Amino acid sequence: MEYLLLSRLTRLDVKWISELQGNEHFGLHKSNPFFELIMVTEGPIYLQVGEEALELQSGETFLLMPWEKHGGWQPIAKQSGFYWVQFAADPGLLLHKEELDEGVPFTSAAHQDLRTSSTESLTDFLLLPRRSKPFNRYEILGIFEKIQQQFSAPKGYFRYRASLWLGQVLELLAQDLVDQRHIKSEVSSTFLLYRRLVNVLDESYTSNPSSKELEQKLYHSYDYLSQLFKRHTGITIGSYIHQLQVQKAKHLLSSTTSIIRTIAEEVGFQDPFYFSRIFKKLEGISPQQFRDSVLNRQTNE
Repeated sequence: MEYLLLSRLTRLDVKWISELQGNEHFGLHKSNPFFELIMVTEGPIYLQVGEEALELQSGETFLLMPWEKHGGWQPIAKQSGFYWVQFAADPGLLLHKEELDEGVPFTSAAHQDLRTSSTESLTDFLLLPRRSKPFNRYEILGIFEKIQQQFSAPKGYFRYRASLWLGQVLELLAQDLVDQRHIKSEVSSTFLLYRRLVNVLDESYTSNPSSKELEQKLYHSYDYLSQLFKRHTGITIGSYIHQLQVQKAKHLLSSTTSIIRTIAEEVGFQDPFYFSRIFKKLEGISPQQFRDSVLNRQTNE
């Protein structure tokens, strides 16, 4: 079985949608520069994809890659047909041909919950079946109808709505795969505790919460909380607090004229020299050098 990986950050753009019924245009072999999702309204549909001849039944879906040659390899009944929607995706969907382990854990990149995570570090994705017969096929067909209505009578933000609905279709296909393959998707109690810990740190980092304060708020020993945080993020609690403090300091350095000592105190440092040392350790330059670089960039713009 083949799968497609869709990044959570992918921008979807519906280019066109239509419903084909009967043999008009069906037998023509074609390709296009976009991804294409087909959903059979009534089968069978005899679809050739590359060298492979497929027989798709009512309710089945199939995802075509850009420029993938496809067409009919045998005539279909007059009442047979399917919806097809062409869409751009940036970044694109990746083809994945490895077989899934029934017990594979649900993808969850815990470091994404950190305020300091960059968009480049966001790696989670939807796992889409290239060919499937979803249990929720009638719900998906209903959404296809909505998308087609938007293109049949376009007005206002119809492309925006169409892209949102396409995202909903892909999420339903991904969730159906999880349900049918019994892929573990429950979030563990330890992950929930980790999320609570992150929230506490996000809300209290300027006061440098002590180990005792964290224990009182989260009802676990500091040693356990430290191990849990390090396991999920790869860094220590203290390192994350410093990242949060420097993150806010960068905002204040670039948006205010406050002196560095004042900024250091506002983000949680009583010693401005220690603040400068931590700032340079994380950013590679001193707070003043960072402020100067921002001013120079703004002047040049």
